[in-house]
Amino acid sequence: MRIRHLAPLLLALATLSALGQERAPAQPPPGASAQPGAPAQPSPGASAQPGAPPATVGPATPAGPPQSFIVYPGPPTVALEPLLQRIGRAANKKFLVASYIPPQIYLGGVDAGDVTYPLLLSILRANALAVVDIEGRLNVIPESQVRNYPVPFASNDDNNIPADEWRTRLLQLTNVEAAQIVPIVRPLLPPSAHLAAFPPSNQLVIVDRYANLKRITEIVRALDKPPAR
Repeated sequence: MRIRHLAPLLLALATLSALGQERAPAQPPPGASAQPGAPAQPSPGASAQPGAPPATVGPATPAGPPQSFIVYPGPPTVALEPLLQRIGRAANKKFLVASYIPPQIYLGGVDAGDVTYPLLLSILRANALAVVDIEGRLNVIPESQVRNYPVPFASNDDNNIPADEWRTRLLQLTNVEAAQIVPIVRPLLPPSAHLAAFPPSNQLVIVDRYANLKRITEIVRALDKPPAR
């Protein structure tokens, strides 16, 4: 008889316990993320290891501001072909430009409209270029190759020859051996120029720009003096 009276009470308690478990939210285990891909939350009371960096939540911040680079503009340049065409018409000359010559050159602060043929040779020198006259055609080539071309002779001084035009000259020595002059004069020539002695005839062969060619000629003639007695 007592069991029959307790059965309804036990059934009511079991029902209330089941309803309480359904309403309670599931608690994630310590250290587990609530959502996939979310950063792990440190558990309360957990202590960091000695010397370990502090934990961060969210994306890592950069160590410092982005580096900035300063870009300096190059020197102002102009197109070479239109410049040669204008000077060629004014000076009645024909230019032949090698295919590997850069299409732009630096004028060195000179206005393009003021460039004449002698000034053009100086501008080309500033751009490591040279001009060699071959059968009436002015070949624009790299300065380093000028010795490989038939540079015209200038046996005598001529004021009509521009200062930066390339010329070849033979100097005859009478009192001093030509080979002794070479180590004295060679440092006065640029790397693209040429200087050599020919002992059988005691001559010097020089290939250089005309202005420097005249200077070397004056120095050699001043050194080619008979020994003092």
